[in-house]
Amino acid sequence: MQAIEFIDQQYFTGQYRYISPSPDLEPHVVFYWLLDLRRPLPDDEEFRELLLANMNSSLVLNMGAPFDICNAAGQLLHSSIQSELIGYQTTPVTYRHYANNFLAGIKFKPASLNYLFGVKGADMQRQTLSAHDVLTQLPALEAAVYDAPDMPAIKTLLEKFLRGYVGAATGNHRFDYVLQSLNSPALQQSGFRLKKLAGLLYVSPRTLERYFNDSLNISPKKCLAILRFRHAAAQYIQHGYKADWEELGYHDFSHFRKEWHKWSA
Repeated sequence: MQAIEFIDQQYFTGQYRYISPSPDLEPHVVFYWLLDLRRPLPDDEEFRELLLANMNSSLVLNMGAPFDICNAAGQLLHSSIQSELIGYQTTPVTYRHYANNFLAGIKFKPASLNYLFGVKGADMQRQTLSAHDVLTQLPALEAAVYDAPDMPAIKTLLEKFLRGYVGAATGNHRFDYVLQSLNSPALQQSGFRLKKLAGLLYVSPRTLERYFNDSLNISPKKCLAILRFRHAAAQYIQHGYKADWEELGYHDFSHFRKEWHKWSA
């Protein structure tokens, strides 16, 4: 069974659970989620979901059977047998789930995971890190989440854990600029163009490039291209080829189609 993230597939609609963050954590968190496949299934049953290129990253608590991370062609990249920090992806990836998967996690806004947990972009680009190697008190969190009765209880546990890192995060003006670049209204006001974005943040494009490379190990131009594509793809799903492509930063629908092939294959 296949689920492409922009298509509402019945299986994943029924299996995933989502809940929004509290207001104080909205600057960093997109949502909390749960995937519980602890039920009898045929041994060869598996479920796949394809995620296109994106700048989000995640803390994934793995409390059940392993799951696989593959490339878009289905070739195995990594088998996850423990909790992981999963970084942004500049190419599509496929997640392959099996019976007895039991996963819960936090989907972070661009750059927030790196900022809060002190992880370098070079250590996470297109790869995973063992969460146990980076985060303290993780076994206790896993045990509590495993026993939690519902999503509100899981949210409470994850937010208590996360607030400890938010409170301990020290000021870093370079990272502050990166976070503003990716998550403030200036992003869409700039039309996803580096020169205009830098102007809105009162820094030079070269300075912003240096901040991105230091913090995330990716150029801001590439990052903005992925974010522009993600925003346009969502509009395409809603409006089809009649979407306002010029407003979305593309010359026309043909220009968007070229980008689709670039970031989805």
